[in-house]
Amino acid sequence: MARCYILASMKNVLQHQYQSMTTAYNMLESLKEMFGEQNRPIKQMSMKALLTTKMVEVTSIREHVLKIMSLLNELEILGAVIDKESQVEMVLQTLSDSFQQFCLNYNMNKMDLSLMKLLNEL
Repeated sequence: MARCYILASMKNVLQHQYQSMTTAYNMLESLKEMFGEQNRPIKQMSMKALLTTKMVEVTSIREHVLKIMSLLNELEILGAVIDKESQVEMVLQTLSDSFQQFCLNYNMNKMDLSLMKLLNEL
């Protein structure tokens, strides 16, 4: 039944190519091989955006942190595994120089914040 649904949802060109496959599992594995790696360039672009983002002084801290959180979420959806502590560190690294004192306090006091708590603290 699953095989029939998969075939029915395909374009005619793919349908003809996959008709000879006997199981839905084989079809899905083949489709994964054909289309599965397309998120790699998107993941790389998202990672580059995250690593090159630096807060501009005129930007509100809320907008900036939400932008970083959005990039982190996008990477997570694309399969990147970044632990919560590293996510907070990434946000801190993108802040403008006016937040140096906050970063110093964060490190000196060994604060343990989630991204939402960090946003509220900033």
